[in-house]
Amino acid sequence: MQTTTTLASEAIMDNSLEHERVTETRAVAALFGFLARCLEEEVDAALIDLIRGELRGPLAMAGVVFDEEFHQTPTGPLVESLAEEYTGLFVAPGCISPYASVVETGCMFNEPADRAIAAYSQAGWDYRNRLSGEFPDHIGTMLGFYAKLANGEATALLAGDGERAEQLSTQREAFLLEQLAEWSPGWCRRAAAAALLPFYKRLLEMAEQALWSELEQRVDRRRLRELAELNRREPKRLDYDADFRKASGL
Repeated sequence: MQTTTTLASEAIMDNSLEHERVTETRAVAALFGFLARCLEEEVDAALIDLIRGELRGPLAMAGVVFDEEFHQTPTGPLVESLAEEYTGLFVAPGCISPYASVVETGCMFNEPADRAIAAYSQAGWDYRNRLSGEFPDHIGTMLGFYAKLANGEATALLAGDGERAEQLSTQREAFLLEQLAEWSPGWCRRAAAAALLPFYKRLLEMAEQALWSELEQRVDRRRLRELAELNRREPKRLDYDADFRKASGL
């Protein structure tokens, strides 16, 4: 009888832990998916309506709370002001470039982009840009991929496919540690400091917090200190010859 009771208790504990893991992984997928959507492209009226309505409660539970001005401003003018902010922050010359290649090498579509494509391919996804000038190492795209891996992990757990869940968990951890850890929290901090509107400032602060939270679960304190130092680096800037620029018209 004692053995039977023990086995039953262990089964209940296992089910409880698995349920907790599914809940946490789904929450990670939802949060990173939201952050990805807001950073990968401009916010539109439909998304604003979702944030003000259906997503307001869940976002607040995740620590993402926007000020009353965001909730009270008419949708049309808000879309326009956020579009201007998005362009100034992430698109216009002199912006906080959202590409890993630019941060790490000073050039577009460099080795970090190749690494991102390789990770997408390994997970069974193809990267397809919708517009010219879109590259696979955009911070929004990379956070969106992280969200997809987390969502796939939760789905596999619910289906009872533990092997697939562990495979996706391993891929997610590798992507975080190898491709996001050394630059993306610092990028979020710099972008938040440059933001003029509370919406993007709060969003970027939350993105940095979410990334550090994921890292704290996977690395020891020594590595966290190393990562903190790496994320304080300024983006790589290439030295260009002024005479060459004049001669070439650049």
